[in-house]
Amino acid sequence: MSTMDIENVIVTVRYEGHIRWYRCDRDWWVMDVNQWRDEFIRNGYDVPEFNDAYRFGFKVVNEKNAAEFLKCLKDYEVAPDTLSMELAKRYQTARSWWDVADLFPVMFVDFDRREVGAFYSQGTPMERYVPDGWTGRFIDFATEYPEEVFPASSKFWIKGGVDLLALLNKRGAEV
Repeated sequence: MSTMDIENVIVTVRYEGHIRWYRCDRDWWVMDVNQWRDEFIRNGYDVPEFNDAYRFGFKVVNEKNAAEFLKCLKDYEVAPDTLSMELAKRYQTARSWWDVADLFPVMFVDFDRREVGAFYSQGTPMERYVPDGWTGRFIDFATEYPEEVFPASSKFWIKGGVDLLALLNKRGAEV
């Protein structure tokens, strides 16, 4: 894979009750690479064997190896305040959510509940390639997940009770 093929995205992770944010290669968040590879093979593609150097050697990422996987991603963790500040800088000129979409997560990985929620406009359907015993759904987790799973206090776009994502969506609908 060349660097031109890398699509960096924001992913939200819930692990041991804590919400974390990561910005890195979207493909690193295909939770079960074996399933992804097998689908390509079933559809007639010639796919090379898994490269152990890829994604720190994890073919499957699940609740059993989450701590080790997240430790490998420590350099990709993003502070929510960093995302909040970038959103604040770009908010006034944004006509809709689309103008700041790169700041919002495309996936919510909940290691505690063994669940993946994905919401994106294009790319790999990450919610389809989840480990055994997990569920994956295409869902607007930013607005549809319950407070006990994804609290408003953890959402960098909500400050002082003002939901900038909701305002951007409203703004976009008016354009």
